[in-house]
Amino acid sequence: MKEGKKYPFQLASAAFNQDLIARCGVTFVWTAVIPRTKWKYRKRCYRYTCLDAGHIGKNLYLAAEDLGLGYCTIGAFYDEQINQLIGLDGIEETTIYLGGMGQIS
Repeated sequence: MKEGKKYPFQLASAAFNQDLIARCGVTFVWTAVIPRTKWKYRKRCYRYTCLDAGHIGKNLYLAAEDLGLGYCTIGAFYDEQINQLIGLDGIEETTIYLGGMGQIS
């Protein structure tokens, strides 16, 4: 298996083996840079970051519908594994949401 072909399966494994991540055309990974938001919003930074991720996810549902594509957001994943796959430290910047988009079969 080529290295590029392996990556979607690693993402799917980190997402509790949700195979749609391995089969979709593109996987969006939302990350949050906590200090960037925390300096302004303090304790509410976590709430606002999650709300923003949800809003973006909903907009991608709408875009996918318009394009005739399937889309699914995913909040169930092993943070540490996704962070390691995409090169994040999990402290200053961490993964907060995933979304898979592709052809409906």
